[in-house]
Amino acid sequence: TIAVRFDRICSVLESLGYLSADHDSAVTDAGRMLSRLYSELDLVTAEAIRAGVFDGLSAPQLAAVLSSLVFEARGDRREPARLPDRASENAQQRLRAVWRQVCLTERDHRLPSHDQPEIGFAEAIHAWVSGAELFDVLMISGLTAGDFVRWARQVIDAAGQVADAVGPGPLRTVAREVVFRARRGVVDAAPLED
Repeated sequence: TIAVRFDRICSVLESLGYLSADHDSAVTDAGRMLSRLYSELDLVTAEAIRAGVFDGLSAPQLAAVLSSLVFEARGDRREPARLPDRASENAQQRLRAVWRQVCLTERDHRLPSHDQPEIGFAEAIHAWVSGAELFDVLMISGLTAGDFVRWARQVIDAAGQVADAVGPGPLRTVAREVVFRARRGVVDAAPLED
């Protein structure tokens, strides 16, 4: 079954242009970009990059949208999650369209789909990258400090991967700015060892 699943994954990658469709299934330029992304939604992230979903976003906006690719909601939220501004919301709508298309492609190749992007951390990371204090961010998110730090570090990791994957250009610059601006205070502190 591993071989069958591998063949199906290769078929998806060929259909989306990450592998060439000829006999050798060589890795394309898009495939090399995808190889620098490591997450449950790495294919969605790569397709979003190719579709220009992240283009033109500020660092806080990019952090908000990227957070939806890594955050996993737990428990009940006090208030419905929302995005911090119109640009983030528009990018998130485009990202969800990409996610749906990837899900359909995976379904067509009899592969399971992944959960949809979750915006529950978007406001908090947008505020943090914008320079808000920890107390204010925790009030926005309803998370504990430990959970906030964990998810902020996930966003930093995702932004770093995007910066490495896209090559020189405006998106790399903004992704690196996300890393720089989010890596402060408690998020940058070294974890305590037991």
